[in-house]
Amino acid sequence: MDSTLRVRRLALLAVVATFLVADIGLAREIFHVQPLGIDFAPIWSGVRIALERPSEMYDFAAVTRDQDWLLGAFGKVRPFVYPPSSAPIFLPFALMGFWVAYPAFMLTTGGLLLWSTWRLSHRVTALLLVLMLPPVWWSVLVGQVTFLVGGLVLMALSLRSRPILAGVLLGVAAAVKPQLLVLFPLALALEGRWRMLAAATGAGGALCALSLAMLGVGPWLDWLAALPRFSALIGDDPLLLAGVITPTGALVRLGVAGPALVAAQVLFWAAGAAVVWWAFTRATSPLQRLTALVGGSLLLAPYAMGYEFAILAPAAAVPAANLEVPRWPIHLVALLLLNLALPGAVALIGLLILVLQPWRPVEPEAAAAPVSVTT
Repeated sequence: MDSTLRVRRLALLAVVATFLVADIGLAREIFHVQPLGIDFAPIWSGVRIALERPSEMYDFAAVTRDQDWLLGAFGKVRPFVYPPSSAPIFLPFALMGFWVAYPAFMLTTGGLLLWSTWRLSHRVTALLLVLMLPPVWWSVLVGQVTFLVGGLVLMALSLRSRPILAGVLLGVAAAVKPQLLVLFPLALALEGRWRMLAAATGAGGALCALSLAMLGVGPWLDWLAALPRFSALIGDDPLLLAGVITPTGALVRLGVAGPALVAAQVLFWAAGAAVVWWAFTRATSPLQRLTALVGGSLLLAPYAMGYEFAILAPAAAVPAANLEVPRWPIHLVALLLLNLALPGAVALIGLLILVLQPWRPVEPEAAAAPVSVTT
């Protein structure tokens, strides 16, 4: 057994070394083409603009002009595309200066993701693996919201004995990125977790109501009108389209369109629902449910970028950090899929298969014990 553990440690170190090489290459590439925090800038600018001129919150040109001081000669449109329900969440950071808000946001949300991971693993190695993953570095360098969404969802799924608190956390996450949690009502209904579903709906509704009080109805209508324009921005940019990780995006990149694309999307919806059904009707772990819920939603999303894999980082890192678990090589391969070396859609499907392992009967000890907190 000792020799097996030594081999596994060496294999894990080799994978970490590949991550380090990928991280350095990713950082150099990002710094070469764009400024630091480029994805946080539209959040910061969009909410600040909304406080004074709500009608310009989804004006792509106005929000981009407000970032000219950072973008310089970058030359691309940088809109705010999150729903108005996210504005109350982003507001505290929008009231700070950018170079204070950006690191504060990443440290706060990154801490949430790491804390959620620690509660399930209690292994420093798992935290280090999460921090080494290229999608995590990508999120930090551009200032994405993936840590916030991932931390909230993982915490919600681990609070089995606190359905109201869990529902509130899930509702807040859905208010920020609803496209990544479009399947959560199905998931909770399959479990019969009606109190959690009601709490999630209530929390999301409260944030919607608060945004209406802050901004009025106009931004909601503008947001709905902006979604097709944002999709067109991605679809018309070969560089952005190359980084898309959804099956739909992969087909668009290959030139599939019309009825064939619609038929494929119907199949992707069915596949996403099937993944959630499988995970939420069995005694799976919170990490598996995180993968099924977010990964299943990514199957049916039109576009999503590689940094979204940071949400699933704990699901790959926690099992790989435990060198003594059976079938550890499978967990190592799942971790390696997050190296951003494969086409995104291939990595997504592979991750779903290797984390969920649907060919295996779920063993009672495989399901994480309920975790509760005192509040």
